[in-house]
Amino acid sequence: MNRFCNRTFLVTGAGSGIGRATSIRLAEEGGRIIAIDRDQPRLGEIASKLTDGNHVTRLIDATDESALINMARELHDAGISLDGVVHCAGIHWLRPLQLTDQKALLEMLSSHVVSSIALIRAVVTCRLIPDEGASIVLLSSAAALQGGAGALAYSAAKGALISAARVLALELAKRRVRVNVIAPGVVRTPQSEAFLSKLMPEQCQAIAADHPLGLGEPDDVAGPIAFLLSRDARWITGATIVVDGGLTAH
Repeated sequence: MNRFCNRTFLVTGAGSGIGRATSIRLAEEGGRIIAIDRDQPRLGEIASKLTDGNHVTRLIDATDESALINMARELHDAGISLDGVVHCAGIHWLRPLQLTDQKALLEMLSSHVVSSIALIRAVVTCRLIPDEGASIVLLSSAAALQGGAGALAYSAAKGALISAARVLALELAKRRVRVNVIAPGVVRTPQSEAFLSKLMPEQCQAIAADHPLGLGEPDDVAGPIAFLLSRDARWITGATIVVDGGLTAH
């Protein structure tokens, strides 16, 4: 199926986890990928997977606003127009209140909320996104909807992202640009595997048991992202789609 033929998508965090799976999925369906990651080896690995089509890779930290603006200008000057943006980059850690100082909180907010707004502002102001039919997908988390000890900064950032997306959806609706959010549960990515490896076996089993359909795989999230980027979702904006294996159904 080539539903994304002649369409171009920018994906951050493209070298790993959900970003990697999304990049591959979109490319397999005919899309051209602008793959962004801050890790050179991971970026090189995803470049080796995106062998068909005129794909582009850029080594960029998504929290670097000036780098995002320069990238957007460069792409615009090269005649590139984006049909969609998927922001998957972001950090994750758990800390209790006593260890969540201002520096740690600002780091988490910068990684998820500030970077999302900066990215969208860059592609909009540099006119990388046309005024008809473009789609932006942000990655929140089920943690924004269901509290958990130690997830104060992460849950706050992911919750703020949902609120920001609603506002952005209203502001950009006049340009027919849609903004939506995916809120995954625990997905087996290098980031989550690193976190789970630090837990006791019974703790890992409890987390898995909280997901009635089991822990997710990156492809389980890439599919819904592809849907939101497709024309089938042309009347959806400001929405948060929960993809969590039943975690928040409890």
